[in-house]
Amino acid sequence: MWGMGNSTSPSASAITKALKDYDAWLDEHPAAERETKELVAAALDDAGISFDQVSVRLKDRSSFVAKLKNPAYPEYQDFASAHDIVGIRVTTFHSAEIEQLLAAVSTIFAIDTVVDKAAETAKSGQFGYASHHVIGHSSQLGRRVEVQLRTVLQHAWAEFEHDMRYKNPEMSGNPEVDRAFTLAAGLIELADEQFDKIARIVDARTLEQDATELDTRSLPGLLTRLLGSSYPTSRADYYGWAIAMLAAHGITTVAELKELLDPDRIAALNEAMAYPFEPGRVRFIDDLLLFTYGRDHIRRTVHIGENIETRPGRLGNRWQQLGQRVYSPAARR
Repeated sequence: MWGMGNSTSPSASAITKALKDYDAWLDEHPAAERETKELVAAALDDAGISFDQVSVRLKDRSSFVAKLKNPAYPEYQDFASAHDIVGIRVTTFHSAEIEQLLAAVSTIFAIDTVVDKAAETAKSGQFGYASHHVIGHSSQLGRRVEVQLRTVLQHAWAEFEHDMRYKNPEMSGNPEVDRAFTLAAGLIELADEQFDKIARIVDARTLEQDATELDTRSLPGLLTRLLGSSYPTSRADYYGWAIAMLAAHGITTVAELKELLDPDRIAALNEAMAYPFEPGRVRFIDDLLLFTYGRDHIRRTVHIGENIETRPGRLGNRWQQLGQRVYSPAARR
């Protein structure tokens, strides 16, 4: 429950006012579903996070009224207090990515509450519904939104369970059905754990194989493991530019990337640049290459990037910030 509020449902006049506000908001935001979906998908792409899909739905008028009248939702008093008029769902392939999804969502919505339904169920010693429920405020929509983050397996369980119970209310409390859903939830939890394990094994193996060629699919994950939580993830399409910049200097394998990301070199760059902000990972790689190869980096990569007409000037300014000097391991000793 999101709050206790009053124990009684809103009056008829309050419901009429809530519907008037609902209609006015819809008139002001005719493309709310599409724009919200694009906003969330862009944030996930920008973070370089792999996900299954983003879906957005607007609660219809009849559902809104039904919830206002339902005493089981005392916090639902008017349009302003309705946190799920805009419902967003993001599904991913394994549960280890949920925290990354949450971090990305936090960049576009002001988060009020986060509830881990899986953890709540586990604390009770049971198996069942699993999902992260996030309530946040969207400045674009001018109101609160509800975001659900879950794996594709958790989503399949939740949708099937809701569908069966909604269409067959007479089966509510049926011990055989309840037991079957509980067993299925337990199996899904085990399956999600195995998916996480597979992802860890594959990622670790990629990192261990120094001769592995770099590509746009593996680079975001490699940078996450090599840089840790430092530096925000970049837009998905930026990693293609990073691959091109690295290749311009003959850096094409995991081993060569590891050598570039030497901790002393990274520390020296941070000291020299004194960043007033935390650079994205692709920008940081660009700066690290400039710090390593100097003017040669400018010459070799001046044509790479989104705004190539301004890139020479931007690289020149950064070169000035570096004091027109390249990294020297001896100077750090």
